[in-house]
Amino acid sequence: MGCTEPIRPEFDFKSGMVLVEGFVSTAPNGSFVKINTVNEFNIGTNSYENVFIGGAEVSFINTDTGDVVALIEDTEADIYIPPVDFVAIAGQTWELDILLDDGRQYKSLPETIMESVPISAIGVTYKPELSFNVELDDFAPGHSILVDFEDPPNVENYYYWNYRSFEFRDICVTCHIYRIYRDGTCVLIGSEIPPEVELVHPYQTYYCENDCWRIRYNQNIKIFSDKFTNGSTIERLPVADVLLYTKKDILVEVQQFSLSASAYEYYETLKDLINDNGGFNSPPSAALIGNIINPNDRDEFVLGRFTAAPAETARIILERDDVEEDQIEIGLLAPEGTWQEPRIPPEEYIFEAPCPGESRYNTSIRPEGWPTN
Repeated sequence: MGCTEPIRPEFDFKSGMVLVEGFVSTAPNGSFVKINTVNEFNIGTNSYENVFIGGAEVSFINTDTGDVVALIEDTEADIYIPPVDFVAIAGQTWELDILLDDGRQYKSLPETIMESVPISAIGVTYKPELSFNVELDDFAPGHSILVDFEDPPNVENYYYWNYRSFEFRDICVTCHIYRIYRDGTCVLIGSEIPPEVELVHPYQTYYCENDCWRIRYNQNIKIFSDKFTNGSTIERLPVADVLLYTKKDILVEVQQFSLSASAYEYYETLKDLINDNGGFNSPPSAALIGNIINPNDRDEFVLGRFTAAPAETARIILERDDVEEDQIEIGLLAPEGTWQEPRIPPEEYIFEAPCPGESRYNTSIRPEGWPTN
């Protein structure tokens, strides 16, 4: 009596559905579109995966002026981005238009950009166990970014935060087994690796020959509603978790967005799903139906959402000299010539490579707020 036998629940995952995440922002480099399809179960990773859809024609449309902004496909980041000088303005209304290479079309409902709420102060606190990291299967150390702001009275406000972090790179290129960097790419030396050769290092690394910064982005959702704090002064609200990937000093750029009620509801659902599934790249376990439709097939369910929101930006330098915990990423230096059996003469070695180029994840342009000394 009273004894129960637990059973493993079975879920019906529908593959092949399109997942769209679109964002128009008043912040420079804050606008983007991601298009994925929810794929079949991957036995190798023991999970369902989202697969990027490339080759699409993607545009932002200003419904007030009729202006069309064509987005460019960034194949390194699997994302579509507008021209680098694109910024939206509060009060404008935007739509998203997508045409896939197979002829399918997707459009969003219009979104109007509201007025932003400024950040009055930004701070930081360090925690040895900041958040649980799925890849490490353990709690990871890092810094929690805190903000202050004055919530406007007599109106409902909803907030959402993104961040970018900039860290100075030592290594600009890594070439894997028996490959070396020549003429802008990693090329193979020889046709195969002899089975009797024991590698000292399975890769070769190349120092940056010019200034280069790596860019990282948030991996979780931070939102806030003023339902119980309307018109109050909000102080030291945690809005970003910056993990200790490196013990070097880094620059963190926080963006505070003001959302509509429907956008907040969507990101609240997305936050719950990410917390359940363990990461940004995990596919949704429930239907994230937003404001995107297939105008030629109203019966098709399209996951995701297009959001237009204003942003306020604040920056802070994180000094990590006194951090005791080990950094998450620990890489070994392996310049050319560190094989046990070199295949090129030492006089032909090179040790440097240029910054990978301007992209979502790298830049050779000094970030705004980076110390000059």
